[in-house]
Amino acid sequence: MISKKLALLAPLSLLALSAMPSMAEAGAKASAFRKETRGRGANYWNGQSAVDGKLETCWMVPGESPNIGEYLELDLPKSTVDKIGVVVGFDKDEDTFADFARIKSFKVEVLTENEMGELVASGSAEANFEDKRGMQLVDIDDLAVGGDLFGGKVRLIVTGLYEGRDYPNIAVSEVLVHLIEFDAASKVLEISDEADGKIRDNMLDDNNKTFWAGEAEGASMRFEASGFSLSSVGIRPGPKGYARAKTIELEANGRIERHELADSWDIQWVTLPAVTGYTGSAFGDIALRVIDTFPGSSSPLLAISELDTKATAYEGL
Repeated sequence: MISKKLALLAPLSLLALSAMPSMAEAGAKASAFRKETRGRGANYWNGQSAVDGKLETCWMVPGESPNIGEYLELDLPKSTVDKIGVVVGFDKDEDTFADFARIKSFKVEVLTENEMGELVASGSAEANFEDKRGMQLVDIDDLAVGGDLFGGKVRLIVTGLYEGRDYPNIAVSEVLVHLIEFDAASKVLEISDEADGKIRDNMLDDNNKTFWAGEAEGASMRFEASGFSLSSVGIRPGPKGYARAKTIELEANGRIERHELADSWDIQWVTLPAVTGYTGSAFGDIALRVIDTFPGSSSPLLAISELDTKATAYEGL
């Protein structure tokens, strides 16, 4: 019987795949951005600063900008846009957040190439945000991106703003476009430890009664799903007598994110680090490190019964 976690690659030839651009090399294009003259680099306030995973940097438009109509544009693989995540202001600290104008609403516009190679709008939706700090995730009408083989672009156009206390121009710390996910079969490449009979493959067999177990201190692993752009990982603890992951670190392409898990025996999903502004934009293998655990009632070993993964696209599409 074939595992429900197996996802089949689209029937594309190797020649077609090799001809497609790597989406991981794409970035964020801004309609306009403030010029930097103090030694931090000419592109310090450019669109790339809104997809770098850092709240202390931001995309900032020039002070003389009208704000409305400015946009960020991201390259996306063939996929479907599901949600839009935005840190609506310059969230370095409370003062920078209040000082600059902040996003109140975006028009989310999908662009695809027509037969003439011209970018044309193929769908749009509205996303509205509250005037508060932190990442806000807004569900929108699903928007298909791309054609039969290739992806397209999404443009986030400013349609409304909250005024800044000291400065009129908008500043946005982070943007993350969430794409619809599907199950993707993964493989554990390396693991820090395996107790007798409690091997790594037990996490990948769709059987909650089998599990991996190993030393909790220094527990880590590397995993991948060849051919897929992984976007999230789900972790289900092992039996109640074993220790359970509490704090984990995920690393992809040099980006590290830390997550706190609840003390629960249900599967818990966390988003993997993104590289270019959309979920699933990391590539290659993923490192998972367990920083802290909930103690087991009868064993000091850490146990995981299932390690599931989801993806948003096929690599290269």
